Amino acid sequence: MNKAGEMGITDTGISRRKFMQGSMAVAAGAAALSAFGCAPNAEVKKTDKTEAENPEEGGTWVNAACWHNCGGRCVNKVMVKDGAVVRQKTDDSHEDSPDYPQQRGCVRGKAQQQQCFGADRIMHPLKRKGWQPGGGSNSNGENRGKDEWEVISWDEAIDLACQEIKRISDEYGPTGFYCKSPDPSINVMCGCVRGWDTTSHGTYTLGAEMIGLPSCGLGNANDRFDMKNAEYIIMYASNPTWSAAGTPTYYYIQAHEAGAKFICVDPLYNASAQMLDADWLPVRNGTDMAFLLATAYEMLRLDEAEGDIVDWDFLHTYTVGFDAESMPSDAKVNENLKDYILGTYDGTPKTPEWAYPICGVEPEKITAFARIMGKNNKTMLLHNYGMARCNGAEMIPQMIVALGAMGGHMGKSGHATGSAYHANCGNAGPVLVKAGSATMPKTKNPCSTGVRQPQLYELIKNGGGDVLDVSNAYGSFHEGIPTTLGPIKGIFHSTDATLQTSLNQKEGIEAHRAVDFVLTRAQFMTTNARYSDIILPVTTEWERVGGVTSSNREFVYCYSQVTEPIGEAKTDQEIGTLLLQGMGMDPALAYDKSETQQFFEQIAGCQVLGDDGEMKPLVTITADDIQKMGVEGEAQEGVISMDEFIANGGYQYERTPDDGHGFIGWKSFVDDPAGKPLKSNSGKIEIYCQQRYDLMASYGYPGVEQYKPYPTYVTPRVGYESTFKDGKIGGEKGDYPFIMYNPHYLRRSHTVFDNCPWLRETWANPVFVSREDAKAKGISDGDTVLISTPAGKGLRRAAVLDILLPGVVGVPHGAWVDVDEKTGIDRAGSDNYLIGAEYGGFGVSGYNNQICNIEKYTGDALEPDCEWPQRIVNA
Repeated sequence: MNKAGEMGITDTGISRRKFMQGSMAVAAGAAALSAFGCAPNAEVKKTDKTEAENPEEGGTWVNAACWHNCGGRCVNKVMVKDGAVVRQKTDDSHEDSPDYPQQRGCVRGKAQQQQCFGADRIMHPLKRKGWQPGGGSNSNGENRGKDEWEVISWDEAIDLACQEIKRISDEYGPTGFYCKSPDPSINVMCGCVRGWDTTSHGTYTLGAEMIGLPSCGLGNANDRFDMKNAEYIIMYASNPTWSAAGTPTYYYIQAHEAGAKFICVDPLYNASAQMLDADWLPVRNGTDMAFLLATAYEMLRLDEAEGDIVDWDFLHTYTVGFDAESMPSDAKVNENLKDYILGTYDGTPKTPEWAYPICGVEPEKITAFARIMGKNNKTMLLHNYGMARCNGAEMIPQMIVALGAMGGHMGKSGHATGSAYHANCGNAGPVLVKAGSATMPKTKNPCSTGVRQPQLYELIKNGGGDVLDVSNAYGSFHEGIPTTLGPIKGIFHSTDATLQTSLNQKEGIEAHRAVDFVLTRAQFMTTNARYSDIILPVTTEWERVGGVTSSNREFVYCYSQVTEPIGEAKTDQEIGTLLLQGMGMDPALAYDKSETQQFFEQIAGCQVLGDDGEMKPLVTITADDIQKMGVEGEAQEGVISMDEFIANGGYQYERTPDDGHGFIGWKSFVDDPAGKPLKSNSGKIEIYCQQRYDLMASYGYPGVEQYKPYPTYVTPRVGYESTFKDGKIGGEKGDYPFIMYNPHYLRRSHTVFDNCPWLRETWANPVFVSREDAKAKGISDGDTVLISTPAGKGLRRAAVLDILLPGVVGVPHGAWVDVDEKTGIDRAGSDNYLIGAEYGGFGVSGYNNQICNIEKYTGDALEPDCEWPQRIVNA
């Protein structure tokens, strides 16, 4: 088998124009994939007019925010005429080229106007009819999610809210409240218990720096130009065409055109893999450790038989704990990864034949993959975090980096081992241009306690209890502090979608019904809002003065106000100010500057890399600019005028392949390991990491006894083994014989856009079922499917696929829960309504290796959800 054809990968060329056409093709294919989207009706009408009107005449182009958590932050421009948006376009600030690509938006950005002007916008403050302040029976909490709503004034809304906040605060103190993402006003008013979870980065939030990884595993891949130097690019659990639509896919296409061969490791042959003609290794979700261990075994076997596969010099120079020769000085267990792989400790070599029944990848494909990972191939092992959001995935970061180190795929051109995530997907490296920020008062939450999100719901229902305080901020994990909490009586929802995006949603709804008061800021009747008592209408970014944010290492994104606030909506700062005033507090404790002043400071603080290698001001600001904005500030000299910066929608650093700003992950460490050590205890990559293991062991979470300080395969609390009656792979299947995962889906960004009619018409809300499983279950495309798990039941329409691993069920993430109160079945099939609270080890939540059963539903068939009525409460 020759190197170029080892896994049967073929070559295609895709130009920039074809990429955009391909994006549309992927969109069309996704519509088919997602099973029976609704096609909008079109009617051609005759007209007597001979000349078409120009809808743009008299209009103004405005750079509009595209603010949701997909990571793209692309340019989104709208034509505003007579207060209405009549046209949309994307980046046209410079000529497009492969080296200097425009920051083009995607279909979600094009649908953004329905986020602002949608018929279902909440226009006025709302109060649940059955709720009154005072707690206890006054709250009528069992009717949250069922009650009708009444429009009230802002004065009444603030007065009622502050009554309850004062009452709960006086009686219970700051631990009487819960909020996932408290803002300055909440910190000043009362404080709150925070929830934490391992959602976005999964296990990469947990002590990554102890291993020697950057925080959350970010920043250790290569820059986009170097991808063209790779022979192989492995996209592990990665689908940027859906999850980070925009320029990342174009970067990968350029690498493909340059000759790189792509391999997709995923239970689904996803849209990115299709676009890049990738070979497919269908690993069963949640079993990645078995696949990776078997790959390492084959690398060792091939190296012994043939040589030149494992880079022993790299392992012994830059890592500790791979073998007995390289153990760290703080090791408490005389064991290492190599001997574990060979079966020295348990008598079970981690061969491809051992892995196949677990992960589902045939042994010969594992062997071929091991060859690609060999040291003489220019291989990039790039991953997203889907495989890290699984029960039992605690050691995935160590295993990924161990496999990359075995091939020496770090610190040199054409080789990489790192994440390909979010805005910098496919384009890692130090920022060349970055956004500024406004200086605001530093507020502190008077409550330092952080509780695991799923545990929190049980604690609320029980009126308090004992918890292990592990974290108070995303990623800042520490040795657990035993803590006893009293009753939580109030819940705030400010900038999050916690009840929808966190697992154990069914119990979360019950917890929301158990408290005295739920206060939510919302633009629509979201899940948070639906189970609240008072809803305060908040503006979208299109209704705010503007903002600046970093998009990727080469682009700073600037947006401006498109329209005046819709209805009675107010900004978060305006709402926080009203609440603080209602509490008799000085709003300046949280907000001491106008939002216009903050926007100006964000612009003024933008920086760009100069020719001397130092960061310097990006935007030229004149005294006239300051006067026009009506702000305080000083003039400065930059490289782009303020008017041009705002008109262009930001600033993009122009790149060329030889501009000297290329980046190779790990290079500074590899070039000088003594002078540029990593942040681990040893200063090296810790394949055996005592510090991280000891931190995990201190939590005392279930199943910790299975783990070692080096990567091993563990039986997850819930996972593939759980699909069998006796918990043993290969035995009789149990009541939940399928393994379920929750891919990100092009229709939504997490939960955002799920109410958008245009996107509902284009992409349905499917459940992905393999053709083999569908046939066995008597399910056809478009059938209504009942998905059952130990946690809950939901309905979706089937998308029967030939590109999904049999035994795996895909429930695309983010559908807004819609529970039938009589049956308890969620007719939206919300993924998190189907997931329980099980956790273990490091407390990792198993979003992507749940168990389920599927069957053709015998009740009334679901209509496509684009035909469902919108949640309109202000009509």
